[in-house]
Amino acid sequence: MRDSKVSKGEKHQQRRDVLKWLLGTWSIAVAAPGLKSLLEYVTPRKPQSTQTLIQRIASTADLEPNTAKVFKVNKDPVIVVHTATGQFKAFNARCTHLGCVVQFSPDETPPHFICNCHGSEFDINGKNIAGPASRPLTPYRVIVRESNILVAKI
Repeated sequence: MRDSKVSKGEKHQQRRDVLKWLLGTWSIAVAAPGLKSLLEYVTPRKPQSTQTLIQRIASTADLEPNTAKVFKVNKDPVIVVHTATGQFKAFNARCTHLGCVVQFSPDETPPHFICNCHGSEFDINGKNIAGPASRPLTPYRVIVRESNILVAKI
């Protein structure tokens, strides 16, 4: 009789162990997507792969001095700035914090880029100067040929 009680207790313990294992596995399966999203949110975005493709995006007449426009280059938004001194500069328009598109603010002193999502700010050379962004904007090479503005990833 004692043997049957011990084996009954062992069976109950085995059932509990199986249920604990199932509950633990289910908990991990439910929590994993949330943890993955949280990790993606708190880690900075990685830069996209580089290509050396040169692409015409505009004419010099399309950009007045001290203005900027956003263009699509290989599915990426690229902001091209015609500075007050006559230079053309281009950067990936995605903020390096979470990927929102930055805007050019020519009325500020000095002119700079602003991310309206989380308040990151970048100077005219793309360097991060304020906000949560930890890296500068990704620069593009600008070539002006016969009044055409060409850009290429560096």
